[in-house]
Amino acid sequence: MSDLSITPLPGMQIRCHLIQKSGALSQCPTGDALAGAKSGKNHYWVDIDADPRYAAELREWLQKLNLPTFVIDVLSEPPELWASQVIPLQKAVLAVIRTLPEEADSDEIAHLAALCLRNMLITFTSCQRSETAALYALVFQRMNVSERLPSPTSSGALIAWLRFHLDRTSQVLRALRHLVVSMDEAMDRDGVQSVDLEEIILAKDQLLRLLSVAEEQSECIESLSAAVETFDSSSFGSSSLPILRAKAGSTERTAIRLEKNLSDLRQRSEGYEHQMTNRRLAVLTVVSAVFMPLTLFTGIWGMNFENMPELSKPYAYPLALVFMILLAMIMIVYFRRAGWFD
Repeated sequence: MSDLSITPLPGMQIRCHLIQKSGALSQCPTGDALAGAKSGKNHYWVDIDADPRYAAELREWLQKLNLPTFVIDVLSEPPELWASQVIPLQKAVLAVIRTLPEEADSDEIAHLAALCLRNMLITFTSCQRSETAALYALVFQRMNVSERLPSPTSSGALIAWLRFHLDRTSQVLRALRHLVVSMDEAMDRDGVQSVDLEEIILAKDQLLRLLSVAEEQSECIESLSAAVETFDSSSFGSSSLPILRAKAGSTERTAIRLEKNLSDLRQRSEGYEHQMTNRRLAVLTVVSAVFMPLTLFTGIWGMNFENMPELSKPYAYPLALVFMILLAMIMIVYFRRAGWFD
């Protein structure tokens, strides 16, 4: 970065922070951040919110930062083409990680990029500002705490930045797990019918989105662990990356177990629905079977033959009614003992 200033494009937001020795962050002018990083005396975090714009416009602006060509190619791609990846460079590490959008239950896919240089961390996003606008304030609040960063360096800021997004995924997953446990307990306590199948399906859809995020984050952390071997691995701390790997792996495994639990709940709910349908069909079958012989007798006695002796009997009508009622009751008792009403 030869120029000691960055002129943002219209609508672009650039936020620069000095990483103090205590690990806390303090905002500073762009020129001071670039000059301090170039001198190697201090470490800085620069957050760039580009918002969606034409690739050619963004590429031209990124070229002014003297970034590696490959990094420019990745960052200037449309947001929908971004994919989680870690790219080790000679003097930097580029990490593109999938994160949850601002609304965790949204169907939108959001990726953020982080370029870790020797004395500067550059985080970058070009997705819709509505998806990540509020996340910067949360990240800054989380990182701007003494001893939150494993080390007051750009790589330490990268670890804290990644940890925030991993923790956010884990928190949303824990809330969903609490919901699933509540549904399971309600089924056991109040019966399967107490939980609507649609509620289970909505939870399953949210879980699948969380699982895809957790899987990409876990793969990204695994790749980063291998990539830092070509970078300055000591600056990442001896225990920071293993902790991130354990966190990402635990979140992914929890999501997989929760997917199985939701599948079991859905099977129970669908089984109950099938059982109720079978009961209704059984009732209809019994009703049809009861009325079948009655319909037969009604049809016979309704024939217009002149010689039908039973029609001339004085008590033929009441006897016929009693006979049909007794026949219906006998059939109902038979079907009940046979278990058709269980």
